Parts: sequence; C-alpha cells; structure tokens
Amino acid sequence: MADEPSELPPKVLNVLKTASEEILKSQDGYCFTMDNSSDKDVDDTFTYNASELADLAEFINFDMIGEEGDNLDSFNHLITKTNHQDLTGDRKVLKILLESGIGQVVPENYVVFLHYIAYISNLQEPFDVTYIQGRRPKRFTLGNGELLPGLEIGIKTMTLGEHARFIIKPELAYRELGCPPRIPPNATILFDVHLVSYLSPDNILTFDKENRDPNLFDKNLVQVKKYHLEANEQFKLKNIDKAVFKYNRALELLHLAGCKSNFEEIEMMKYLNKLYTNLSLCYLKQCAFNKVCRMGIEAMKYSERFSKRSAKLFFNWGKALRLLKDFTEANKKIQIALKLEPQNESIHNEIRKLEKDKEFHRNIELITFKDDNNTDDNERLAPEFWEVFNTHLIEFYNSDDDVLTVMLNKNPNDIEVVKNKASFYDLQVHIIKKAGVETNCIAIQK
Repeated sequence: MADEPSELPPKVLNVLKTASEEILKSQDGYCFTMDNSSDKDVDDTFTYNASELADLAEFINFDMIGEEGDNLDSFNHLITKTNHQDLTGDRKVLKILLESGIGQVVPENYVVFLHYIAYISNLQEPFDVTYIQGRRPKRFTLGNGELLPGLEIGIKTMTLGEHARFIIKPELAYRELGCPPRIPPNATILFDVHLVSYLSPDNILTFDKENRDPNLFDKNLVQVKKYHLEANEQFKLKNIDKAVFKYNRALELLHLAGCKSNFEEIEMMKYLNKLYTNLSLCYLKQCAFNKVCRMGIEAMKYSERFSKRSAKLFFNWGKALRLLKDFTEANKKIQIALKLEPQNESIHNEIRKLEKDKEFHRNIELITFKDDNNTDDNERLAPEFWEVFNTHLIEFYNSDDDVLTVMLNKNPNDIEVVKNKASFYDLQVHIIKKAGVETNCIAIQK
C-alpha cells in the first residue's frame, strides 16, 4: 500500500520470501479464517495473494521475537509483573491493556467488530491482519463459537474503542492440532485487538439492512465530514473532550463502512489520517501522551499511504515521545517530520526543545536514580533535585512551550510539592497515565 517500496532488513525479506514460496507452491492465495463453524462465509475468510505480501511487511513486529533464550512460546519477554491480567486464573489467557476504551464491557451475545493483528511466537510476520487494503473490521457474534475460546474470553473484557493484547495458550487457541500449514500444533497465539464497535442482536438487523445500500460509503462519508467539521469547531472553542468524542465517532463510521473500490479506499485513508492526526493534537492538549503515540501507531496501520506524508502527525508523535522522555524515538519521529517539511520553524524549534529537555532529564537522573538496585520508589527527593527543578520550572514559565514533564518517585509528599510550586505560577499538574494506570511522569501545563 505504500507509494514506493521501502528497503527491508535481510531477515524480513527472508521471512516474506519463505511465506511467498509457501503460498505460491500451494495455490493462488493463502486463506485463513478464525471462524470455527462449518458454515464458512466468504466475507469472513482472508486471502493474501502474492501482490499483498509486501503489505504484510508493514505489520512485522520484531518485539514478538524477543531475545535469544526467551521462552518464545509464551511471549514471556512481553510480560512484566504489573502490566497484565490473568483472565482465566491459570494463565491461559493473559491481557495487556494498550489503551482504555469507554463505556461498559461488551454484553453477552452481542455482535463485535474487530481489527486485529495475530502472531505466532516463532514467526516475525503476523499470520492474520485485518488492516490490509481498507477492509472493514471483522465481525463476530459472541457466544456461538465463531471465535477462538481464549480470544472470546478476552474480548468480553473490552470496552468500546479499547486496544488490548491477548496472549492465548494452545488449550484455548488451536490446541494440539494447530491449523496447518501456518499454525503449528500447540502454538501460543498473540492478538493485538482494537474493538471498533459492538451492536445488540436487535440493532444488527438494522445495520445489515443499511449495509445492503450500494451508496452506503458515500452516505457515511457525508456523516464523517459532518462530525469532522463539528469536532474542528469544538477544538477551536477549546472543548477538547467534545472534539475527541466527535472525531472518534467519525472514525467508527469510517471503519464500519469499509470500502469497495480504489476511489473509496483513497477517500477512507485520507479521512482516517486527518482524524488520527487531529486526535493526536487533542490528546497532546489533554497531556495524554501515550494516546498521542497510539494515534500515530493506528494511523500507520490504517492509512500508512497518507500517514507517511503527514508532517503534523509525526510532529505530534515526536513531541509526545519527548514529553514521555523517550528521546531516541522522539528524535526519529521529528526527523521524519523535518524531512517532509524542511523549512518548518516549529519542527526546528521542537528539535531544540528535545535537546534541552534531554539535558534537563539527564541532570535529574544523576540526582534521582544514582543506584537503580537500591532505588526506593517512595523515597523523598534530594534537595539537589529541587534546585534543578526550580530553575527549569522558571525557565519553562518564561518560555513559549506549553508543557513541561518531569520524572518523580511516587512519594505523595513530593507530588504535592510539585503541585504547590506549579500553582504559584498558576500552572496545572497532571499525572501521566499509561493504559489507565498512573505513572511517575508528571506533566505541568500552562
């Protein structure tokens, strides 16, 4: 789907070459379905022909492989003590929340619409991807055996718009038989899932009737444009929450409409990119920096053809990473934005802020994290910290920047000190969250 081919690492090319040979020697396309029922719906079967294999390279995730010596079968390298839930009590389905959704969890017997990327632990490329070629999200009815048992257990814990990762043991996936030729026996499976929408059994009848309309895409696009304009107006009025709601409503409509032609796909991609970019700016304003990064990741999944040319998207993404103190990745994203718009002064200014913020963080680290082995997360910060912090806070107050972030220990007394110091300058304080959990990164906002 990219405008021009990108140069891939040799091991990626080898993975794709092996997959290509496997496919071409057996049939014109490779079909895989998650549906366990005997009544196969053509619309629920994915076909990857040779021309689509290059698109799979967009979804290769080297994190799935881990380091030599990891227990790859269980994706252990992705699991920490605090980042997951054991949904079954016996570790057969583990959930890692990537981004919280809204509202209640999916009710029993509802119809769900999912986008997902599915991996086997010993392969770098996914064995199933729903994002390719503007396809609609996959549709499943809960409670009737259409989904792998472990995946259904996971989805029943999700809320609207949520992104989650599920690691599923073979007993609740493809068991001892696997699904030849791609899925070996006793394979542990990982799904990265986006719950796009869900509907009740009654509402799905209306949905199906509307979906028989040959002009559905055009009608939905009219609604998408309406929500987009309304969201822009709310943003201008600084009603960020209302803007976020309307942008997300437009996204949901686009996903459910899908596309049936190249023209529709291009229109869909263009608006997806606009919506994800605008949402990334909204989340920056809300100091929800992890959500900004998620918008960048989603934009590259859904609309990479246009996202790769969006300096604004990469600028927002890079700024969020800088504020999360991930300076290496921040620089990568900002450099992409700079390549797209070399004369953009805002981008050059962000590069200067990146270097200054990196130096500030380095000074803080020297004081705060002298000995990682003996660090107490609740230990009070040293007086030297406050000297550096006070100087930087005054510089920030007198600068044109809108947000300052700092890493603290989790001692509540120190957090209160920061709040008091910020209030003296009439500044707001936010504790940054990741997947709904508070971190030790504090944002101070004008």
